[in-house]
Amino acid sequence: MARKKTSKTRVNVKASISRRLRDIRQEKFGEHGGPELARRLNLPARTWYNYETGVTVPAEVLLAFIDQTGANPVWLLSGEGSKYRSGLDEAVLSDLSPIQLIRRGLEKLEQEPNDYVVVAPENLPSDTVSDFVAITLVSISDLTTPINSSDARAERHILAYRKWLPHPRQTVGVCLADDAMAPILPAGSVVAIDRAVTDPNRLQSRMIAACPDGQPMIRWLDVSGRHFILRPNQQSREHPLIPIEIDALPASLILGQVVWSWSCFNGS
Repeated sequence: MARKKTSKTRVNVKASISRRLRDIRQEKFGEHGGPELARRLNLPARTWYNYETGVTVPAEVLLAFIDQTGANPVWLLSGEGSKYRSGLDEAVLSDLSPIQLIRRGLEKLEQEPNDYVVVAPENLPSDTVSDFVAITLVSISDLTTPINSSDARAERHILAYRKWLPHPRQTVGVCLADDAMAPILPAGSVVAIDRAVTDPNRLQSRMIAACPDGQPMIRWLDVSGRHFILRPNQQSREHPLIPIEIDALPASLILGQVVWSWSCFNGS
């Protein structure tokens, strides 16, 4: 089934919330204070930075964020009023609890959870002002051919934290259809592939995009004797080990290194 497109309105609302989260984090913890805030919220740093790119923030994380920063929930969710609770009218605080304010704001959003932020080409962030970069989201079958932002296949982009991508202009995103890399990357996960890095000697024990026998895939790259091994995270009949002799390594085998990923874990 084709993935339902994310509406511009939904993306814009989530992007606005993520921008306000980042504004407060920078004011309270500094330009590089994401890991410290994540520690206080009992989150991995990368999870917090995902929230700053527009991934839906759970209510309990919003509550903890408000408690740590003193942020005004109304401003956080709508941009209206004072940025911090100290500037709110006491009568408002007595009428609405933080969780009630959060719920009121969340009612404006779609109830379907967001997995990653998809943006249309006309909504891409500016390279000169944004902490985030939009990377082209393509089919895994398109990894073997060059793609640029004007390509007809580049209809969608996803936002990633700029500091995670060593070569943003040579990085593309792919949504995984199989579970060869589960549970690290279940089906439906998104990976960013840096196509500037293809030297196998630099990629030992790294997760890569490779194309053995014309079939693009995401695998671990291991070395065993005189072979490079393309290894799924869990070997199975459907996803076996693929050995390739080092002396006969095709020049086009390695398509790039996986430098960023976002996994959507299903609780069912």
